[in-house]
Amino acid sequence: MVGEVLGGGGRRLRVGLVGGVAAGAVLLSGCVPSGTGGKANGPVSSPPAAAPAPALVIGKEQAEKVFNTFAWEQSQFRKPGGQQGIASVATDPLLAEYRARAGVPFDRGTAPTPQTGPEYLVPAERDWPAYPRWFAVVSRNHSQRVERAAMTTYFTQAEPGGQWKAAAMTWMHDKPAPQLAEGEFEDRGYERFGFAVRDKEVAAVARAAAGAAAAVPAAEEDRRVCGRYADYLSFTAPNGDPESEHFASGKLTSEVVRGYNHPEDELEGKRRSYGLEVTGPALPVLRLADGKSLVTCSFVRTDHWQGSSWTFKYGKDDPRNALLGGGSTYWRKATIRHGMTVTFEVPPQGKADVVGCNCLKPALLSAEGTAA
Repeated sequence: MVGEVLGGGGRRLRVGLVGGVAAGAVLLSGCVPSGTGGKANGPVSSPPAAAPAPALVIGKEQAEKVFNTFAWEQSQFRKPGGQQGIASVATDPLLAEYRARAGVPFDRGTAPTPQTGPEYLVPAERDWPAYPRWFAVVSRNHSQRVERAAMTTYFTQAEPGGQWKAAAMTWMHDKPAPQLAEGEFEDRGYERFGFAVRDKEVAAVARAAAGAAAAVPAAEEDRRVCGRYADYLSFTAPNGDPESEHFASGKLTSEVVRGYNHPEDELEGKRRSYGLEVTGPALPVLRLADGKSLVTCSFVRTDHWQGSSWTFKYGKDDPRNALLGGGSTYWRKATIRHGMTVTFEVPPQGKADVVGCNCLKPALLSAEGTAA
């Protein structure tokens, strides 16, 4: 007999019942199983039945349909009716970003969703019995150039029978650095979405029975990284401390803090403060093959700009200026809200690291200000 299970990368694998074949081979060879009293016609014990594969929270074909429908609506976002389309397949915090983008003519983040080689990360129902449920899709751009980075899109289902909707998107390197030939270069599709990624790749997501994405027993402890990062990036410039007891130094941690800490003379007398808060549903914590955890968090970052001895203005093509109403208005103060998505690699012991984020170019959500 032959059955099918969901393998890594969403492949359906044909699996034979080897135990039954082996038992038949014993009888055909003339050997007498033990426990029959030496009689060839005695009772023969049947091999134990294989345990059924655990049910997944969503079937492969349905997951493919959910992902492909989202990718299509995302590609049509700028066309007539596109906002209604994206609202039918996305939920907050991702939907809030799309709604804000409708008012920004020079916005990042509206490039078509990568669809090449999608890998479906679907947990077993027994590991995720409660709602909201989730699954994730890892995909990359189709390109003749070297593509190390992949996008991960998280989908959630709020209640039994409810529609699956995309809640967050992030990027990371999931392949090692290649040896590039002359004329080759790495594709950086993530930059079109405002993201930056860590150079070192993350390990593969661990798989459980039937190819299910492995659950993390200490998920709540691992998710504490979200609040710690919010505290880390909440400060008034230039007083942010790049060093942290919770995060390893690097271009997406300590260098981000330094990037926020612009010297006062470069800001022409402006003062800026940053406040991060965790938002959106608790996204899944994925167990990696090297024993670490992969945690993705959504944030709202609020920037307060305050002129001291000078007023300030944003460039005419600056998307913040578009949300403030356009023109060449000078401002005494402004409050800008952004959506941020950050993915962390959390070890069992030691400091966490950021593997991908739009922390330097976050998605704009809203802006208001006091004109001079």
